[in-house]
Amino acid sequence: MLSQSRVRTILGLVCLALVTIALFACATPAPAVPTQAPPAATQPPAPTQAPAATQAPAATQPPAATSAPAAQGGACPQITLADMKGVPPGKYPGEYELADFESVANCKLTFTGRTKYDQRLYDYGFLSGDLPSVEQRLPEEPLVVVPSESIGKYGGRARFASIGPESGNSEFLSVRHVNLLRFAEDLQTIVPNMAKDFKWNDDFTELTVTLRKGHKWSDGHPFTADDIVFWYNDIILNTDLYKTPPSSWVYGGKPMQVEKVDDQNVKFKFAVPSPAFTTLLATTYTHEWAPKHYMSKLLPKYNPNADADAKAAGFDDWVKQFFAYYGDWEDSYHRYGIPKLEAWILVQETPEFQLFTANPYYYKVDTAGQQLPYLDEIHQSYAPDKELIDLKIVNGEIDLKAQSLLIASLPLYQQNKEKGNYEIQMPEGASNGGLYAFNCTHKDPELAKLFSNPEFSRAMSYALNREEMNKSLYFGLAKPIQGVPVHWTVSFAKPEWFTKDIQYDPDEANKILDGLGLQKGADGFRTRPDGKPLVIQIVYALQFGDPAKHELAKEYWEKVGIKVELKEVSSEAYRTIASNNDHDVAITDSGTTTEAPLYSNPFRLYPPFGDAALEPICGGPWAEWHNSGGKSGIEPPEDVKPLWDLTAKWQATLPGTKEYQELGQQIVDIHMKHFWLIGTTTSTPAMTIVSTLLGNRPHYKINAFEYYRTYPYRPDQWYFTTLPKGQTAGN
Repeated sequence: MLSQSRVRTILGLVCLALVTIALFACATPAPAVPTQAPPAATQPPAPTQAPAATQAPAATQPPAATSAPAAQGGACPQITLADMKGVPPGKYPGEYELADFESVANCKLTFTGRTKYDQRLYDYGFLSGDLPSVEQRLPEEPLVVVPSESIGKYGGRARFASIGPESGNSEFLSVRHVNLLRFAEDLQTIVPNMAKDFKWNDDFTELTVTLRKGHKWSDGHPFTADDIVFWYNDIILNTDLYKTPPSSWVYGGKPMQVEKVDDQNVKFKFAVPSPAFTTLLATTYTHEWAPKHYMSKLLPKYNPNADADAKAAGFDDWVKQFFAYYGDWEDSYHRYGIPKLEAWILVQETPEFQLFTANPYYYKVDTAGQQLPYLDEIHQSYAPDKELIDLKIVNGEIDLKAQSLLIASLPLYQQNKEKGNYEIQMPEGASNGGLYAFNCTHKDPELAKLFSNPEFSRAMSYALNREEMNKSLYFGLAKPIQGVPVHWTVSFAKPEWFTKDIQYDPDEANKILDGLGLQKGADGFRTRPDGKPLVIQIVYALQFGDPAKHELAKEYWEKVGIKVELKEVSSEAYRTIASNNDHDVAITDSGTTTEAPLYSNPFRLYPPFGDAALEPICGGPWAEWHNSGGKSGIEPPEDVKPLWDLTAKWQATLPGTKEYQELGQQIVDIHMKHFWLIGTTTSTPAMTIVSTLLGNRPHYKINAFEYYRTYPYRPDQWYFTTLPKGQTAGN
């Protein structure tokens, strides 16, 4: 076991090494420290809002006292981050436990809340009879939220849009989601959220999470440690549901263990030091709990008639019924009446939209004692093409939007800001930009051989005119970059990875392709070594990048004799094609490569180099071979086989150590040798539309999937200072 002094030393290294992360809520937030820079001519842009190295941004610092705290037993001061009224900050930025707030503010908080809720909450069984008082709906230990700028008021419907019900909707999910822990608005400090507190043991092999006494599900049933233990032991470890536990819950090659200490405390135990787990808890879009009182009736362990009940309900078996009510991704199933813990609950869904209404049992209050959330409703419409999204934005019909927006629309948005009542924010993104990856395990053996040859990828990289891409598509806001499975700010990154073979050199590309036996015909297009026409299908979805980039890639690659056919499909169709290993080339925006998210969930480092269901890159049959112990799938090359073990060892080391650096570099060097990823340009700023009618609206530092998009900015404390056109109080 590590000594306490050794732990403190390591934590100091962590705070220097990781990008925007405090592994167990360090008192001093970790700075964003970039690695050694690539050569100036090709260096990706550095973050423009890098936080200070030794203190939190000003937004989380209380201003000088403006008035004395209230007298004991009197009304509490209605403090905000903009005006703390002399009240000292809490243990964690922007929030207090109730007892702590009443102590430092020298007051007694009185609770108020809505007195009327959507009738559908009664229809779906969340409420019945007389509405319980707000004191009965809140936990005994509610979380006291300090609003950003002002105390809000109830009312209004916030409007969002995505491509489809399960396509480009992580932004909307991040608005209403809830986690045990979260990143504070500084994007550096991990703070309790649904949990009351959390604590690591000395060697980071056990994490104890403390829940809130009296916390309730949306149907009023107690939320306790039993719901977390049930989720893990009865669902995740249930081999009828999951053949093997998802990789998120495996550390050191062994599934973690989850144990109940008592109703308010649960312990997560790991085979190796796993300090990255708190980062995962703060950023995952999954849930580490399930309503045992509701879901257990679907499992044979608790209900011997579960299978018969499922068949009577029209399902093939109890497993099919269970997944109709449960999913790792919150929006992968569509059911009313399932108990929730989020700020808003689904009450209506059609092929055109989803509507959520305020949860009467939500666990937070503001410093005036008002139960959150302020917004009555949140609404997501579906807009399957960019023109429809653009129209909604300029007409003022969307209150927040960033995901899937194209930088090419920036001039249009700028021209219509006043009309649409919005501002345009340009925070940093967090990816290496758009990538292409040829399917190294293609079902066609001849293509598999070609696509797994790094010389082919090298030629295709030389054929891309990245400078022209940047100027014509992104107004020069990006930089050329090579495909690398880690972000350039990662502490062990080598600058040469990001500039390897990125120069535009079609002559060299032609030379390499000729050497591979890809002969040009009379039409100027090449044939495969077996004499058949070489035609590459680029199947893409709007969610994964600008279609105009694929048009340019087609133009560049056809100039060197590679025939390309483009086809746009839905996100769901693309995922099906890729997960079935039916793709020629994978399209990805290379997210989850910055250090904190990568360390917490390093799926980018081993086959299939992306989420196996949502975004596999290549090597799916290799992953099958590994997961089956060689019983099925395709055996990977010898130097690929160690990637799984190397990644597990890397994740079990502590950042800043020599072993951490060396293992990380060894893993990426294998990637660079095989040239699985072909980069294009870095990501542009994450253009974000934010309604000027929103009070306490977010001011993004980073807007990215990896940092949970909108959730750090506490959407439950947003409210309308003026209701949008067409809305009246109470809708």
